[in-house]
Amino acid sequence: MSDFNLVGVIRVMPTDPEVNLDKLEANIRKTLKEKFGSKYGISKIDREPIAFGLVALKVYVLGKDAEGYSFDEVAETFAQVENAESAEVETVSRF
Repeated sequence: MSDFNLVGVIRVMPTDPEVNLDKLEANIRKTLKEKFGSKYGISKIDREPIAFGLVALKVYVLGKDAEGYSFDEVAETFAQVENAESAEVETVSRF
């Protein structure tokens, strides 16, 4: 992971407040690994309360500032995960 130089924060919204967030988090990690291998990494996943019991996952995805890396592509992949309503890139920062 030491050669990553970007972090993208992707907010994943569950389909409803009853979604098991631990399972959704595990599915996000599994999907990233299955689709992209070691191209991307996950630094951490935070939980952000939204409203009326709905909690979003903020996924901190590690990548490189190089051709072939797209945090939008990762967000589109996360949006396809079971029980994910949507996923969008909030920020991308260099570190």
